[in-house]
Amino acid sequence: MSGQGLGDLRHKGNRQNRPQNLDESVSHTNVQIIHVQALLQLALNAAMLTCSRVLDYHLYNYIQRNHEFAARSKAQSLSTAYQSRVRMHLIVLFTFLLLVVEACNAAQLPLRSADSFEDGKDERTSYQFKWPIHTVAIIGAGAGGLVAHREFARLGYNIRLFERDNVPGGNWHYTEDEVPPDAPIPNVPTTEADFQPHLPPENTRLPYEEIFDSVEREQVFKVKIDHRAPKPIWDKLTATGPKAYQEFRAMPWPEHIPIDVNRSQLQRYVRAFASFHSLNSNDGSASPDTSYNTRVEHVSKRYTTEEGQKLPTGWTLLLRQFIQISQNSYKIRWWEEDFDAIVVASGRFNAPNAPQIPGLSQWAELYPHHITHSRQYRRPEELINQTVLIIGGSVSGTEIAEELDGVARKVFLSVRSNKESAHAESRKMHLTRVPRNVSVIPEIKSFRPLAGSDSGIQSGVVKLYNGTSLQGIDRIILATGYRYCFPFLPQYNNPSLQANETVPVESGKPQPLITDGTHIRSLHLDLFYIEEPTIGFINMNTGIETFLYSEFAASALAKDVHWRRVKLDLAGGGYRPGFMAFGVEKQATMIRYLVGWLNQEAVRYGGHQLDLPSDSRFQISRFWVAARFPDYHDGSEWQPLSAHMHDSEAQLLGFNPKNQKLVEMWSVERDDW
Repeated sequence: MSGQGLGDLRHKGNRQNRPQNLDESVSHTNVQIIHVQALLQLALNAAMLTCSRVLDYHLYNYIQRNHEFAARSKAQSLSTAYQSRVRMHLIVLFTFLLLVVEACNAAQLPLRSADSFEDGKDERTSYQFKWPIHTVAIIGAGAGGLVAHREFARLGYNIRLFERDNVPGGNWHYTEDEVPPDAPIPNVPTTEADFQPHLPPENTRLPYEEIFDSVEREQVFKVKIDHRAPKPIWDKLTATGPKAYQEFRAMPWPEHIPIDVNRSQLQRYVRAFASFHSLNSNDGSASPDTSYNTRVEHVSKRYTTEEGQKLPTGWTLLLRQFIQISQNSYKIRWWEEDFDAIVVASGRFNAPNAPQIPGLSQWAELYPHHITHSRQYRRPEELINQTVLIIGGSVSGTEIAEELDGVARKVFLSVRSNKESAHAESRKMHLTRVPRNVSVIPEIKSFRPLAGSDSGIQSGVVKLYNGTSLQGIDRIILATGYRYCFPFLPQYNNPSLQANETVPVESGKPQPLITDGTHIRSLHLDLFYIEEPTIGFINMNTGIETFLYSEFAASALAKDVHWRRVKLDLAGGGYRPGFMAFGVEKQATMIRYLVGWLNQEAVRYGGHQLDLPSDSRFQISRFWVAARFPDYHDGSEWQPLSAHMHDSEAQLLGFNPKNQKLVEMWSVERDDW
C-alpha cells in the first residue's frame, strides 16, 4: 500500500465503503463513452453531408473544365468514373469511423491520455496483496459460487468449491421432506445464527473421522438437517422477476420456457449450468474442484516466520463433511486445506430473523411448533382449516397469505408501517396481490403472557398498535427476513458495536464484517473486505439480479487477484436503512462502473474485455410488473427502490433518483418486513 496503510483504511472502511472516485470513474468510463459515440456519429453524418456537397461541386467544375475539349457523352463517362472513385474513398472513410464507434461500444473503454497508463500513476489507491495468490476457496455452490468458479478457472487458478448441501443450486434446491429447524426466538448471536460450528476434539491430528453407529433415524436426520441446512423455498414458489432476470448470460433460457419460472425450473437450470462446467455432484462429471456435503467450520489466517518476523501467508479452512452410511449410521470427517484467497458465496438466506416483540419469546418457549419462520413453509395444506397470523408484509408474507386463502380458516397479515425502509413502496405494491379474504392488520405491539394450556396459543391475546386485540390464533408464521451471518469468520464479528461505531484504530483490532446482522461492514464496492482484500463476497446485496450481477462481481474479484492488486477508493457515509439495497438502476450503474474499470485495467494488465448487458430486459420487466400487479397505481405513482437513496449517494453513483422508472419495482428483498 502506497500513501496510506491499512490503519488509515480501517477507520474509513467500516462505514459505507463506496468508492470515493466512483462518480469520476463512471463519468470517465461511461459518460465520455456516450459523448465520444455521439460526437463520432455527428462527425459521420457531417462528413457524409459535406462529402456529398463537395462531390457535387467538383463534378460541376470537372465538367465545366472539360466541356471545351470533350463531348457531352465523354464528359458523362468521365464524371461517372470520378464519382465512383470518390465514393470508394468515402466508403473507406465511413467504414473506419464506424469501426471506431463499434470499438468504443464493445470495449467500453474511456478515452484516456497515454500518461494515465504510466507505471505508478494510481498506485496510491491500490492495495498490493501481501502474498502471491495461486489457490482460491469458494464457499457456496449457488449461482454466485458457480460463476465465481468459472471466472477464476478462466484465469488458471487452482480452485476448490465447498458446498454444505449435497447438490449445487443454492436456494433453488427444494426439499419437501427436509425442512429447516425452528428459528431461535429471540435471535441468537450472529456468530451462530446460521449454525454453531462443530469442531473436532481438541489437540486432534487432522484429518480426523468419527463414525456413529446404531443411531436413531430421527437423530441421523437431525444431524443431516443441521449440516446441510434445507433451503427457504416452498413448492409453488416462483421467481420474483421474469426469466430474463434469472439468467446466466452464457446460457440463455430456452424460448419455450414461460416468462414466469418456478422453483423446479430454476433448480434444474442452475444444476445444468453446474454440469456444463463439470461441477455437478451426481451427473458423473463431478470435478475434483468440488466438495459437496462439506461445511466450512472456521477460517483462520496462516503465518510463517522469516528472519524472526511473523508474516501472513494465506488462509486455512477447517472443513467438516457429513457422510450418511445407512439409516442408522453416519460419519463426520474433519480436515484442513490452505488457500491464498477466499470467495464467500454462501448467500443471504441462512440466519432467520425473529422480531423483537414483547411476549413472543414466551409463546415460542411454551409452544415452539406453533410459531415457525417462513423458511419452514412448504405447502398450504399444512395449515388447512386453521387461523393463521403472518407477521411481515413483504414478498414472502404476501405470497404465503395468497396461497393460504381458501385453505386456512382465516388469515391475518400484520404489516408494520416503516416509511424509512428502502422497500416501503414495494411492500405497498405486493399488498395489492393479497386476496380480500385476508385481513391486513397493523403492527403487533405485544403478545400477552400465556398461562399454558392444552389449547396451545389459541387462548393467547395479541395486542396491536391501534389498540385492538386478536385471539384464537392456531399458527404464527414469521415472514420477517434474515440476518447476515458468517459463523466461520468469528474473528470479524463484533456485536458490541452500534450502527455507526468503529473499532479504534489504535486498538490494533480489525474492523468487523458483522455487528447486529442487518448489514455487512468494511466492504469496498460490497465485494472486497477492506481489512483483508483476499476475502471477497458475492451477491450479498438486496435488490440485485443474482445471476447477472454475479458475473461482474466475480470478474472483479478474479481479475484483481490476477493483477495482484485491488484499487481501494473509499468514502465515508454512515449506516442507514437500506444500506445493502441496490435496485435495478443502482445495479446498472455499478455494473457500468465495474465494466469500465475492469476493461480499463485489462488494457494495462491484460485479460478479456467485458460487455455490458442488454437493456432489452427492462422492457420485459415493465410488462411483467404490469401483468403481475394490475391493481397497483399507474406509473406516475411509482417510486423505485433507488429513489430511497440519499442524494449524496445518488450523485456519487452518477444518476438522479428523481428520474427513475418503474421497471425496478419488482426488485425487492423477499423478506424485508
